[in-house]
Amino acid sequence: MKTQLDRAREGEITPEMEEAAVYDDVTPEFIRDGIANGHIVINGNPQRKCRVIGIGSGLRTKINASIGTSPDIIDFDMEVEKAKMAEKTGADTLMELSTGG
Repeated sequence: MKTQLDRAREGEITPEMEEAAVYDDVTPEFIRDGIANGHIVINGNPQRKCRVIGIGSGLRTKINASIGTSPDIIDFDMEVEKAKMAEKTGADTLMELSTGG
């Protein structure tokens, strides 16, 4: 299975590159070229549905929110509340980084 990097280096524009371009109001070619030269990455996991965005040079700054329990603090309700607040305030991405619980 070819990666986005493989495809970009071959000159291909993928649906994910097109989606990332729309999100940042740039051309798909800009996204493809940025991926090919290592200045842009696209988030995502083929096994999960998520909004595809590009991160890197020439794109707008993204807001990431991190949630997750730790061995010292295990409060699932608080983590859900943090996720809701991240969505409400317009975070572009949400990372679940639990290390305990």
